[in-house]
Amino acid sequence: MSTKREKITDLRKLVKGGDKLPDWLVLWGEKKLGLHALNVAHAHIEDDWEAGSTDNFFKLACKHLSLNYDLSGLENIPKEGPCVIVCNHPHGMSDGLMFGDIAMKVRSDIRIVVNEFLQCVRGMVPYEIMVDVYGGEAAKRANMAGMREILRWLKAGHCILVFPSGSAATYSHRDKRVIDDPWQANISSIIRKTGATVVPMHISGRTGIFFQVVSMLNKGLRGNFLAREILRDGRMRHTISLGRPITPATIAITPNDEALSDFLRLGSMMLRYPRTTATASAAPRDMRPIAESAPADVLKAEIAALPSDCLYAETSGGLKVYAAEAEQIPQLLREIGIQREHTFRAVGEGSGNACDLDAFDSTYTHLIMWDSKAERLAGAYRMGRTDRIMDKQGFKGIYNSGFFSFSKKLQQVLRRGLEMGRAFICKEYQRHPASLDTLWMGIGHYLRRHPEYRYLYGTVSISGEYTPASRALILSYLKAHCMQQELVGEAKAFYPPTDCDLLSEDARLIPTALPELRLLTGMVADLEPDNKSIPVLLRQYLRLGGEMLSFGIDNDFGGTLDCLVLVDMSKAPQRILDRYCGKDYVRPN
Repeated sequence: MSTKREKITDLRKLVKGGDKLPDWLVLWGEKKLGLHALNVAHAHIEDDWEAGSTDNFFKLACKHLSLNYDLSGLENIPKEGPCVIVCNHPHGMSDGLMFGDIAMKVRSDIRIVVNEFLQCVRGMVPYEIMVDVYGGEAAKRANMAGMREILRWLKAGHCILVFPSGSAATYSHRDKRVIDDPWQANISSIIRKTGATVVPMHISGRTGIFFQVVSMLNKGLRGNFLAREILRDGRMRHTISLGRPITPATIAITPNDEALSDFLRLGSMMLRYPRTTATASAAPRDMRPIAESAPADVLKAEIAALPSDCLYAETSGGLKVYAAEAEQIPQLLREIGIQREHTFRAVGEGSGNACDLDAFDSTYTHLIMWDSKAERLAGAYRMGRTDRIMDKQGFKGIYNSGFFSFSKKLQQVLRRGLEMGRAFICKEYQRHPASLDTLWMGIGHYLRRHPEYRYLYGTVSISGEYTPASRALILSYLKAHCMQQELVGEAKAFYPPTDCDLLSEDARLIPTALPELRLLTGMVADLEPDNKSIPVLLRQYLRLGGEMLSFGIDNDFGGTLDCLVLVDMSKAPQRILDRYCGKDYVRPN
């Protein structure tokens, strides 16, 4: 280290009687505590500037401390306007240095909220705001100047970097792993007041065993050993991810600052999960060529031959919905199997057969959406009249009995239900706004004509086209908010999901972080490379008040996650019933 540079931290000043210690002992102590590395690196930074370097402090600090990382999502940092980047805090000082280096790649108007430990770092001074935004009311009063500076900086359209946990992550006995301390809500209040866009960020890794032991023995002492961690951090390569920007409109949905704080933490932590889809990593399956469709006039003739009372819904655009039994539609049923296979293969599922039909198709009622103008099949649904099927075959005649065991209690409930399944909309109609709505109008009017049925039930699939992060997030949300409490445990999957859960500390955030479906759909879309949200059919069932009975994995269809859902039409929202069943529909008892 250049002798002309003053140390940024001197062990002599940190210990009682330090001025009497010999030089060799001071140097030994500073090396062991990591202070020497900081002093040397900072001296090199100042030497570089003196020699004419125009690199910023964070870039030079990462260079001289050997802090290396792989980065994704840099494009998510807005180039202008008020912005808060929130990040987990796995290491210590090195997190802040990498944080600043990343942000400075996009914009120079940054300020990083830091604690007193970094006051001594001269190079940080132009970028730091010293304030304890992590404490209680006393901390707020003691740091009003710093809080006002953050507000002014954001209102002027600049960027703030913050670690809402306030300190490096420590071991949790509850979770049996190293996790962030609680994220405090103070920064959430600032975000709301300024209308700032928020970008979540995640840094991989954790502190070493020694630091964790010190933290468990005496949390107040851990700050003395943060510098030591920088030496360890310089020997590894870090993975850093930036999520998509969270707009003020999304922030406004969260009910309070605590909920927003948990929402932001969850958004950051979701970035650590694998981003490749299950379909992309699955071994290829043997897929037969899909069969050719029958001539259009053959299909048209079967539709024309259906009795008039088979028509349940129609639109001005030419879409019509019919309900028919298998023996009435032999060629149309084959076409349903062909189009099922086309549709399901497109999302990484599919039977692999030339035509996706099974033994249940012969005993189920088929809801057919027919385009009368194009004279072709547009989509279909399969409905099992549970009472009739059970009377003839017992509960084994129900499709989902092959995937779940149903208690006698639940079987009796479902006797008054229609098992819904194998729904699809042909590719050409998937972006047609009326397609799904029209199918559901057919279902609604079928229920209206058959008041003996009170329930709709069946599985909704979350395909392998979704990332593991999204699948785990959706599953955790459904478990937290959408379980059928009176029937929990009455249906058990033969193949329950075993590797599709969030880490425990993330799952605990769900009730407050995602209090409603809109926040879930937005977070899933942010996690998905193609920006898709939750499956549209799942969203439809939840709109109807659907509740979950169980979850399973269907290995025959690409390892899809199946959510067994139950809709009680006697409790469905009135506006939904009015739309699909008609305003004179009488709720079943």
